[in-house]
Amino acid sequence: MDNPWLTVATVVTVGVLRLMGDVIRWLAARSGERLRARTLTELVNRTEPGTVLTDRRPDGAALTIRRRPEGRGERDERGERDGGRPE
Repeated sequence: MDNPWLTVATVVTVGVLRLMGDVIRWLAARSGERLRARTLTELVNRTEPGTVLTDRRPDGAALTIRRRPEGRGERDERGERDGGRPE
């Protein structure tokens, strides 16, 4: 390569392509994580109250979702935590 600008353009192009490959892999992994979480949530919603499901991965990470017993909502739990004081 006698032209230095051609060398620079080649190096920059290779760098940009590698960066784009990393971004695409990152986005695919993130999308996969959201899909796994959504699937686990859907499974819990179709089970009995009090069910606990855990998604364990080979890398040691785990996502656990618990289904609340019927009749307990966020307001009930908030009231228990702050001593039942009205806001």
